[in-house]
Amino acid sequence: MVRRAHLMFLVLLALLVAGCATQTAIVTNVEEREANEIVVLLASKGVDAAKIPTTVTTTGTTAASGWDIAVPASQITEALAILNKAGLPRTKGTTLLDLFGAATLVPSDLQDQIRFQEGLSEQLGNTIRKMDGIIDADVQITFPQDDEGETAYTASVYVKHRGVLDNPNSLMVTKIKRLVSSALPGLTIENVSVVADRALISDIALQTYTRPEDLKEYVSIWSVVIAKDSAARFRIIFYAFIFLLFILACALAWFIWKCLPIIQQQGGIKSLYYPQQYTTGVVAEEEAEEKKEEEGEG
Repeated sequence: MVRRAHLMFLVLLALLVAGCATQTAIVTNVEEREANEIVVLLASKGVDAAKIPTTVTTTGTTAASGWDIAVPASQITEALAILNKAGLPRTKGTTLLDLFGAATLVPSDLQDQIRFQEGLSEQLGNTIRKMDGIIDADVQITFPQDDEGETAYTASVYVKHRGVLDNPNSLMVTKIKRLVSSALPGLTIENVSVVADRALISDIALQTYTRPEDLKEYVSIWSVVIAKDSAARFRIIFYAFIFLLFILACALAWFIWKCLPIIQQQGGIKSLYYPQQYTTGVVAEEEAEEKKEEEGEG
């Protein structure tokens, strides 16, 4: 009995090892946010993807944590085709901090400026990511060069969002510009540009993939913000209302044109406020005949 239990355990262990061996890493050393995005995308396409933590040594003593994405060996080609079409994983270039951020015994003024510049940009990016509806943000600040005679600071902000920036009523773009311009003295809100990019994956937590045709857009018509698919209906209702007002105005003008001569014959507009007894007409003639008959009988 014990031998049979050991045999079953060895069989299960062999199956587990074989199952793990069939998983092959197709993406290595990516950030957790991008790893989650890749797993969600592959899962939505029917690929069984797994996220595996890893540690990479960067500068000899500093270790940076990352994530590997593994898929079954039978789905490697399909997974690579899906990632290639979606542009994942994203290519990362060398930043100024990578070029000039290495520690030296006597740091130069340029190195200190670049460290401050990159540190401030990263801090602003982290703050923007905390806003509701923001997926990712990247801030680039340009400092003026004294030798070129430039005196103005400029900043550009790239924001990936779930649609919150498409709504003009949210004023999210203005809030981001004020946040960035207030973080650096001398940087005005006019010198801050925001580039908005709506994500196709609308909600990572729900693991849903939103098609571009399902994204809702807003437009402004005569200072009225409405959905783009409702713009035609809004114009039809507006012009129908204007046409109805025109018909009512024409009817009122025709009524006044017909009644005005009669009113003028009866003494003008004042006669409407101070009515007088009729001295002519059918009613007056009948009253005169009745009066004559009464006098004749008397």
